[in-house]
Amino acid sequence: MAELSSPRKYFYWSERRVASIIRDNGIDLTRGTTRKLKSPSIPFLPQVELESKSKEPTRAQVAAAIERYLGGVTVSDFVTPPPTKFARGCGTVAFSEVVDWSDKNDHTIGIFTETVSSDGTKVAICMFGSRDNLSDMLPETSERRGWSSSAAPSIVEFVRGRCTTAEGIWDQNDLAYEAVNMLLRQGVSGPDGNPRRPWLRGFTLGHISDIGDWMMEVYFDVEFTPRQTDVGGYDRVLLGAPLWIRTPTPQALVVYDDETRATLNVPLPGPNRL
Repeated sequence: MAELSSPRKYFYWSERRVASIIRDNGIDLTRGTTRKLKSPSIPFLPQVELESKSKEPTRAQVAAAIERYLGGVTVSDFVTPPPTKFARGCGTVAFSEVVDWSDKNDHTIGIFTETVSSDGTKVAICMFGSRDNLSDMLPETSERRGWSSSAAPSIVEFVRGRCTTAEGIWDQNDLAYEAVNMLLRQGVSGPDGNPRRPWLRGFTLGHISDIGDWMMEVYFDVEFTPRQTDVGGYDRVLLGAPLWIRTPTPQALVVYDDETRATLNVPLPGPNRL
């Protein structure tokens, strides 16, 4: 993972979620930001005191403060059993629209990545957030074509409720399975669709190749049953909301358009391939 001093581009930043964590936990971002200077003491002249305030903390400074505070409850190597409160990692990250035909004005986006723990556990990371928190370098809408999940409305409501209760015909584990299935396969057209190459399917916006640095609040963390591993071969899945997604190399972002879709025909780089 890149050093905190490295220049970064934030492609997703949840102002509301970040502010909530800072407020709820009393994380102090003002320490060392104010200093007072006194003029030299000169006989018969008043001493002047000046107060100098630093600028508003940057996203990098805020993120670093949160990472320090939550370090003890943040998981990056999934060798311990569920549940997980916060998680972080680095790899290839794909962005897509969540197609919920029951709500035409819904701006939910799905963000998918994966990781393999040091003991070989293969973990699917499913994050759901708002289109408003995405960088404007990503397109407003996707190429809307292909298969969409009938479970999408239930998945969206499940995540909005912090994955505490499941409604309809699915239980919590079912919805975790359906979330992975949707983020890997939504938009696939016909038998030749390749869910591991998101640019080949509809409803996808783009991806950060190999060096997408992410941190999320985890709502649901479950180990899959053998029956459920047929989608991607994952042993475990995390559902939740991203705090941020960034990269030290903005050029790692690949935006999907007609030209990109026509030229991308190789697997994504790095060990965490989609």
